[in-house]
Order: sequence, then C-alpha cells, then structure tokens
Amino acid sequence: MPPSPQAQTLNQKSLFAFKSIFAALPAPQVVNLSGVYRAEFTGPGWLRRVAPPGLGLLGLGGWKGKEFSGDGRGLNLVRRRGELLRIFPVRLLLADSSIDGKACLAVHYAPECPFPWPYVFDELRQLDETCLLGLTITHLGLLRKLALPFLLHAQEKPHGL
Repeated sequence: MPPSPQAQTLNQKSLFAFKSIFAALPAPQVVNLSGVYRAEFTGPGWLRRVAPPGLGLLGLGGWKGKEFSGDGRGLNLVRRRGELLRIFPVRLLLADSSIDGKACLAVHYAPECPFPWPYVFDELRQLDETCLLGLTITHLGLLRKLALPFLLHAQEKPHGL
C-alpha cells in the first residue's frame, strides 16, 4: 500500500521533529474513538524499515492497527496466517502527555500482556479528521526519552487491514 498523504509529509521529518509536531495537535476524546484504525508506520526511512520486524520480536508481528470501543477499551489488530486477530488489550484515558504536559489520549497496555508491553504506552493526538498521530514510549531505561511515531487511520470496516 502506498504511503498516505499524511505519511508522505511526515516521512520527510527527523525522529526528533515528531515531538514538536505532536505538541501542536489537539487531544482526541475517548468517546469519539470507536471503530477500527489502520496503522501506518511513519518517520525516517530507517524507522519504517525496522518497526515491523521489531514489533514481531516483541509479540506484535503483523500489526495492522487498533480497534477502540468508545468506552476507553481497545485491542491491537494483527494479521497472522491470513487471519485478523484481536490481541493485547488496552485502556484509553485522557492524560497529561509525557512529551509536553498538555492533554493527550494515553493508551496503556493491560498488565497481562507479555513483556515489554506493560511498560509501554502510546500517546495519541488528532492529526486531521480521520488520522491520529501516535507516539510510542516505554518506561524502560534509556528508551524513556525515545518517542516512536505511527499513524492510525479511521476505517469503516476492518476489511483491507
């Protein structure tokens, strides 16, 4: 699948530019996030190349996006052996961003998820009417300062993921 228009612009940015891009965006509301969101890796080329195999090593191989229920719950969507699976439950809550202290939608992985996911969280802000900019952050050592960007595109149905 070719890069979305949003990714075409963001793929030209350095990894460190994403914190300021994120800081300029508004927080989405939990109740407005309901349905399926297709994932797209964004950022520098090296990150887009290492993200899929890296997620595979961490148990999220074949990651295709997230599904949100509108009540603060969600699941990750992965494609394995041709089947779309719902794994690794998450909770969404409005929180102060670790990036800039302003409101964001924080996505926390359930404690029963395999390592390292209970130590990982995503922060989401609204990039445009159909797209969220996410930053993945970890609570582990030197990685705390690293924010890895991704996009979530609203989809009408999970078909095509």
